[in-house]
Amino acid sequence: MAAHRNPRKLVGLAIVLCLMMAGAIGGCSAAKSRAGPAASANPQPSSAPSAPATAPASPAQTPSQAPAGGAAFVANCPAHGSSNQSGCGSWEAGPTSGQGLGFAAGQQSSPNLLGVNQDPWSGGQGPQVLRASSFQNWSVTATDSDPSNAPGEVLTYPDASYNYYQLVTAASGYTAPPAQYDLNNITSLTSDFTESMPQLSHLDAEAAYDMWLNNWKTEIMVWVDTAPGKDRNLAHDGMTKVGTYTYGGQNFALWRSGHGITGFYVFLLDHNETSGTVNLKAMLETMVSLGYIPATSPLTQIPFGWEISDTGGKPVTFSMSRFEVNLQN
Repeated sequence: MAAHRNPRKLVGLAIVLCLMMAGAIGGCSAAKSRAGPAASANPQPSSAPSAPATAPASPAQTPSQAPAGGAAFVANCPAHGSSNQSGCGSWEAGPTSGQGLGFAAGQQSSPNLLGVNQDPWSGGQGPQVLRASSFQNWSVTATDSDPSNAPGEVLTYPDASYNYYQLVTAASGYTAPPAQYDLNNITSLTSDFTESMPQLSHLDAEAAYDMWLNNWKTEIMVWVDTAPGKDRNLAHDGMTKVGTYTYGGQNFALWRSGHGITGFYVFLLDHNETSGTVNLKAMLETMVSLGYIPATSPLTQIPFGWEISDTGGKPVTFSMSRFEVNLQN
């Protein structure tokens, strides 16, 4: 397969420019990279592309059609739709009050702290329908064909996300969340997930985290489940294997493209799992020990979803029933 991730950083730049033009202030990868949550009816970053120099706004999107089958939110994104188009953005899914789940103790919840995002960042994707009954329970049906001019390119990244960039304050210079979200002030950062991705021979996709740190400068993915058509040899994407590391008894190969704070990194699990727990803090500490990121790196966004490159031109449904981030200072 061709290097489907090489364009990722270019896409991030394109998103930044788009956000700047839209006057915006913030879980997308090769031509993709979701800077913050997928944009809603009003432009906002997607959960993959790198993003704005300042935190993006996160307006809630109105469903494109009346919810059906118990869904609280239903949105239809047409083929080649952009993230600021009706049906192609994000649903602000966080509680309006109480402790912000996945955030530091004492953080008041707000709808924009959690998002369920279409994230059609490439412009080459087919039609996509998102149905959600809650942040923890939603599905997306995608219909994508591998582009002949960019085989293997990631086309879309439907995801759910914890939006730390929404916490920008005057004290943090409006460019990063408060100090509680700096890596060196976090004692524990783990995540639990449960997802379902059909194991179809023609399907090219993977379930993955797409963490953003340092105000959209650093992108770190964690692949936990790959479809039969996904090329797991990231050397084909021009990436370099750094080594293999063990977290909680699980072995992950670390790959990188570039290096330092603006590099792109992938932790690739050596087998597939549709449900599990990931020690994100331990992975980020590995990044610090290798000199790739500063120990003070602030969290920007933590999304989890599916990077989709090809469904064989037929509708394929992906579903999520659990995605929790647990952060302690």
